[in-house]
Formats: sequence, C-alpha cells, structure tokens
Amino acid sequence: MPLKRLYRLQRARLTAAPLSLRPQASWRMRCLRGVLLASLGAALCVGGYLYGQRQLQQQMAAQSSSQQARGQQAQQQIASLLNEKVLQAQQLTIVLAERDALLAAQKQQQQELSATRETLSFFESLLQSNDRSRLASFVACELQPLEAGKYRYRLLLVQGMNRTDELLGRLQVNLQYQHEGKKGRISQGQSSPIKVQAKHYAKLEGELEPPEGASNLLLDVQFFGEQGNQVQASCQKKI
Repeated sequence: MPLKRLYRLQRARLTAAPLSLRPQASWRMRCLRGVLLASLGAALCVGGYLYGQRQLQQQMAAQSSSQQARGQQAQQQIASLLNEKVLQAQQLTIVLAERDALLAAQKQQQQELSATRETLSFFESLLQSNDRSRLASFVACELQPLEAGKYRYRLLLVQGMNRTDELLGRLQVNLQYQHEGKKGRISQGQSSPIKVQAKHYAKLEGELEPPEGASNLLLDVQFFGEQGNQVQASCQKKI
C-alpha cells in the first residue's frame, strides 16, 4: 500500500542519517555568553563614540581654521582701507594747502591790482586836473569788505599842482549804516585826529567795524587843512 511504502521510506531515511549529540548549555555558559555579547556591544558603542568625537574635532578644527583665515583676510582688508584713508587724507591736505596758496596769491594779486589802479588814478588826476590852485583832492576812495563784519577804506589824497609846500592837515572818516531799522554812524578822527603830512600825495587806509548785519553802508571822508575847520577835499563811497 502507498502508506506503508511511504512509512518504510521515512524509516529508512531516519536510520541512514548519522547520529549527533548536542550537549545542553548550562546557565553559567548562557551568562558568560550574555556578558561577552554585552561587552562586544559596549565596545562597539565606545568605538562609535570615539570615532564621532574624532570626526567632530576634525570638523571643529576645520571650521576654526576657516574662521581664522576669514579673520586674517578681514584684517588685511581693514588695513588696506586704513592705508587708503590715510593716503586720501594726505592728498586732501595737499589739495587744501595748494588752494590756500592760490587764494593767498589771488589776494596778493588783487592788492597789487588795487595799488596799480590807485597809481593810475593818481597820474590821470595829475594829467587831467584843471584846478591847480586847490590844496588837495581825493583821486581814490574805496571801501572793501574783509572778514565777517569788517571793512577797509583805502584813500589817495593828491596835493594841488601849484603847491610846493608840504601837505598838512587832518582826516575825518565817517561810516553811515542801517541796522535793525535804525541809522547808525561810526566816526574816526574826531576825538583822536588822523594827521596827514605828505608831499605831492598821501595813501591813507584803515579799518571800520559796523554791527553785524548792517546794510546801506556809506563812506564819507573829509580832509581839513592844518588850520581851521574848512573842508579842503571830500569823497564818498556807497556799498
């Protein structure tokens, strides 16, 4: 029967297999095996931790080196900018010094030009004067602004053509102005006379200082002879 044949085949297979004995592990062996496995796991964990720490240290060292390089580069850029700023400041100082020198030269040229004009006016007056018997006359009368609120007057007083004696007298300078809606006046030569003593011509100048913001300035100059209060020459300048 098929079942009996299957049974016989199974018995023949079991009897043909070699016999092996497997001893049963005791509880000590099981404990030892557990300790070994735990030690191996701990060793793997410690090794992984140490490896991670080494990788972290290498990464931090690389970041620190990169930051140091960037810091050095930033310091170099700052030093370059400071050097450039110092150079620009030096160039600015040179430019300002050149400008001041040009302004001083321009001011000197203006003064020389003014003196030349006065000299030319003087000679023109000598050539064109018809009143030879007159004691003196003004051929130049200027009022020039200076720094904040100061003015300089420049006068050229010429002696009459027929006069051979020395020109003697006194000068009175008046400056009329308006300030805050009121009229004002500055006078020089009243309490302390401005004496004039010259031969042929006299160059006269001085400074006036009206209140700050004064307007409608009028310079009025009078020359009096050595004796008496009669005005021998006068001039006016308005700015």
